[in-house]
Amino acid sequence: MSYFRSYFEKNNTIIKNSQVNTAKNPTTEIFYGSGFSKFLFKVDFTDLISKVNSYEYIVTTGTTHTLHLTNTIFGDETFLGAKRGTGRQRTNSFDLILFRISEFWDEGLGFDYEDGGYDFTTGNVTFDERPSNWYNRTTINQWTSEGVYSTSPTIVDTIHFDNGNEDLNVDITSYVNGIITGSTNHGLGLAFAVVYQDLTPEVDRSVAFFTKYTQTFFEPYVESFFDDRIDDDRNNFVEKVNQNLYLYVTKGTNFYNLDSLPTVDILDSTSTPIVGLTGLTTTHIKEGVYKVTFGLDGVLCDGKRFFFDKWKGLSLDDIDISDVTQKFIPKPYTSLYTVGQNQTDLDRYVVQFFGIKQNEKVKRGEKRKIVVTFRSINNPINSLFDEVYYRLFIKEGRTDVIVHDWTQIDVTNENSFTLDTSIYIPREYYMEIKGKTHNEEIFYNEHIKFEILSEK
Repeated sequence: MSYFRSYFEKNNTIIKNSQVNTAKNPTTEIFYGSGFSKFLFKVDFTDLISKVNSYEYIVTTGTTHTLHLTNTIFGDETFLGAKRGTGRQRTNSFDLILFRISEFWDEGLGFDYEDGGYDFTTGNVTFDERPSNWYNRTTINQWTSEGVYSTSPTIVDTIHFDNGNEDLNVDITSYVNGIITGSTNHGLGLAFAVVYQDLTPEVDRSVAFFTKYTQTFFEPYVESFFDDRIDDDRNNFVEKVNQNLYLYVTKGTNFYNLDSLPTVDILDSTSTPIVGLTGLTTTHIKEGVYKVTFGLDGVLCDGKRFFFDKWKGLSLDDIDISDVTQKFIPKPYTSLYTVGQNQTDLDRYVVQFFGIKQNEKVKRGEKRKIVVTFRSINNPINSLFDEVYYRLFIKEGRTDVIVHDWTQIDVTNENSFTLDTSIYIPREYYMEIKGKTHNEEIFYNEHIKFEILSEK
């Protein structure tokens, strides 16, 4: 399973009937009452599109894209109330709409929300009116409708909040997939639902999130998830259930894509094609990795005879190449089970990892292949586990802030995954590793700590 993060290219909070620009503020306060504000942002999907177009990542029905914004308390509420003559309270029980922006807009240079900045030379309070704002999207262009839309926004999703302190995590898969395939990306906006625009509570009601200019870890982003985990059954193929076999293509030491999807014939121990298992379709999992899924039934599988998977229709750089035939030894269905002795008492393991060092400083942008091994105490060989997981988090004081929760890693002839550091904000990270066997979880005995450094 692969993750990729796309960060904001620009953002701004605009306020109804105002030319104030607040683009550079580290938080956005979305409010209604004495005014009405909208948070505009555009996500930079350039790297994501490039990786999809090069087939480093494959968009499938299992691909998701999720927008993440972290909730925060905006400024000093008492001070803000005193300045305006009204209070401002964090609201609860409300709906925010996520809407499309259909026109190009510039971010602007403003910072303060209403009263602007203090000029130490003149003693005057000033604010930045340069676009974008409620009226203008650039210096010379107005919004077709003031405030981006008037009464009928193109809504991507409506998000309900109960307490008002929840983070925003919303699925925008269809929107991002459309951009990947060529739709124009002018960005999205976030605001209270249209009905809130006309409400006039005694005090302003608001909710706030960190923006791209926060100095904290909680910069907003879109996380793309690709269901490309490798679960290769070549070394443990069992009859009567669907299993996976893989073809790996490399150029030198790097994975490399075929020109098109191959097909597969399954041959028995006499190299005779098995009826119903010829011309099987394949799936492109990720760069240089192809999968075929099928089941064996009605043929003798005793765990001794070689069977064969023949990959056909192979072409590289517009040059046809010979078929590739690989071996596997299918086992009887009963090999899945052990009846009799209690398996949990049979073995204990030492967990090791390779690919990154404890307390290592890693330059952002590096890709590290992390290999996890389980060595039996009773038998000095490495064991291949069906279920191995990693978890990535940071520490904020005594709190663990999850970056990725438990994620299952690849099973090939080893247990491994690729850590792409380019998608993470430079800081200190912690990793946990565990495997599962006979309903027992086996952990590496300490957190793996490493630091991602800036690319510069």
